Amino acid sequence: MSEFEFNNLKINHIGIIINSEDKNKFSEKFLYDPIQKVEVLFKFSQINNCFIEYITREGRAKNYELGFNHMCYNVENRKNLNKIHEYIITNNLGIRLTLPEKSISLNCNYVTFYKLKFFNNIEFNIKDYSD
Repeated sequence: MSEFEFNNLKINHIGIIINSEDKNKFSEKFLYDPIQKVEVLFKFSQINNCFIEYITREGRAKNYELGFNHMCYNVENRKNLNKIHEYIITNNLGIRLTLPEKSISLNCNYVTFYKLKFFNNIEFNIKDYSD
């Protein structure tokens, strides 16, 4: 996978960490994610033309700093994710943090996280997870 292809992935959402008590400032209901042990809310941002994922600072995210946490990009299928994975590992750009997990959100399918040396955390939403 060339860097050009890697940079042309379509954004799915931006992840933002908030204090747990700040979820009361939203009129929408947060969903509980039993895998991460956090509550999440996806809201579409007209300004950014993508979803913003608000994540409560607890569970897996209890030690995360408040504010920006990650970008999530759509990947068409597992084959393309494997190409991205090989690109990241071969070029020593970062490490995988999680294996693909089924998201509780209707906004995502299966997701996996990486810690990149040049960009903090990045998440990939695997749109088609079938073989």
